[in-house]
Amino acid sequence: MALQQASGGAPGLVIADRYRLDQLSGDTLRTEVWEGWDLTLARPVMVKLIHAGDIPTAGGRLGLAGVVDLFDATNHQGMAVLVFERLECWPLNQLLHQQPVLHPDEVAAWVAGAARVVESAHHCGIPHGAITPSNILVLPDRSLRLTDFRGRPTGNGDGPFDTQPDLLALSLLLHDLLLRCPRSLVSNFLWSLADPDALPQPDSVLAFRLLLEHQPESASSNTRKWWWPVVASGFFVAGVAALSWLLIT
Repeated sequence: MALQQASGGAPGLVIADRYRLDQLSGDTLRTEVWEGWDLTLARPVMVKLIHAGDIPTAGGRLGLAGVVDLFDATNHQGMAVLVFERLECWPLNQLLHQQPVLHPDEVAAWVAGAARVVESAHHCGIPHGAITPSNILVLPDRSLRLTDFRGRPTGNGDGPFDTQPDLLALSLLLHDLLLRCPRSLVSNFLWSLADPDALPQPDSVLAFRLLLEHQPESASSNTRKWWWPVVASGFFVAGVAALSWLLIT
């Protein structure tokens, strides 16, 4: 369902006689995200006002550790309103502005973490449908939470569903994040996972995650393995030569 509403929130506004808006956390053309307060349960919350577009409520049916808890869904003056748990975190798209250069190991860990959450959601019969950096939250310990699950486009039915859109979105996420890494540090294996035209490609989110978590060691890792013994042996030879010179003189 798509909504259109021009007006938005304001500090102090109380929605549904329960949720007070305190401070704007971020906004787009379609949404506003506010830090808020649940007046009934006296706890901090995040409140999303949706001006236009789909209403991502599918995450409310998931009790998974990697999914942001959805507390409530209501409306205010024609806008859909979603109420989430408040976390100390940064949306990945905001974090990328502060950390524009990444390391492939961190990229692989982030994408594998997102894939792990999506895989668990698939086991519960719910696809994500909108995997983007803005829907991936990074906690201070660098672990992830996913939000804005769209679910099945045809409703909340049982049975099989198409997992390929989420798999493709994860591959594209890997590609976009690898572009922020120094090219010399990115292995050909990682690049192949990020290329949807490369063959063979994993056929499931599980296979994709396992390949990320157990990828062959990169060239840079192999370089470090042989470089340090060479350096150490060089110091040893130099030390022996110096000691011999001292004994002779």
